[in-house]
Amino acid sequence: MSTTEPRAAVIAELKDAGWCREDRHHFPLLKHESGICWDVLTEAGGCALDLLDGSSTTFSRATPDQVVIAACLASTGQLDPTVDRAHLEERASWLGWLERAGLDNWPGVDEARRMRADAEADRNA
Repeated sequence: MSTTEPRAAVIAELKDAGWCREDRHHFPLLKHESGICWDVLTEAGGCALDLLDGSSTTFSRATPDQVVIAACLASTGQLDPTVDRAHLEERASWLGWLERAGLDNWPGVDEARRMRADAEADRNA
């Protein structure tokens, strides 16, 4: 594996969101307390999000980190954080990445839309 860990930004963000790293694999695997897992599949950064119903969403290495992060957080309902305003705005901005990737039907996306609308209303006030 290269000296730079594939998807390091995704790993850091998910760890900050409470996901736990499992080091029993060649590539990184992070697990949410719900049982949902995200793992790197290739040295180039291809990765997958494994859901509780047995389905899996695979992301190519070309998929931006922001899309992967948003999908992971949406899958666990974490796009609705009860944290400071800066984090709320950042997470709401990830909605755009999900929409452009066609992944805007995940749990928590409606709340992200509300947060984005609130942030826009605050800026326009």
